[in-house]
Amino acid sequence: MNYVADIAEAPSNNRLLRQLQNVFRILAKPDSELREKAQKLRKEISCTWRNQAAHGKWFPWPTTVACRGGRGLRGVDWRPQGMLGVLGYHVGETQPTRQEIRRCILEYAFECDLPPVNDPAYNEEWGEPRTAQRLYKLADTLAALIRNAKRRDAVSMERAVNDWERDLLFLYA
Repeated sequence: MNYVADIAEAPSNNRLLRQLQNVFRILAKPDSELREKAQKLRKEISCTWRNQAAHGKWFPWPTTVACRGGRGLRGVDWRPQGMLGVLGYHVGETQPTRQEIRRCILEYAFECDLPPVNDPAYNEEWGEPRTAQRLYKLADTLAALIRNAKRRDAVSMERAVNDWERDLLFLYA
């Protein structure tokens, strides 16, 4: 099972470690022109890891494996709109958002404050910007959409599933 913040496994943490090692090399040279930028990056990396630690950074990455099922879910009270849809995120055949724009939306959804949508409880599920809770909510939302689509007609949902899977991989990296 993949745990998002497992420093030896998570690509984003590996990237941060490589960046931090470069920061150390720059800071070791007192006359480097990049010293100020390196100090800023050092602080940003530290804040990222502090936030991961403070917000229970360990969670299993959601799975997209789904057994074929019926065409609907009974007893589910769907909210009238979802956060990603409100932000303009759409996939599939009818009115899809271009991949580059979807990624900008996903970055915004992770890094920034979100608009009030539905009810306060729904907004609380998203947590604060740049936290494990926010990343989990994003990843879990995409994974749930994928699982639900796979349970339905795979042929008609193929493009949507492919789009969501690419975006989920983008979040993981």
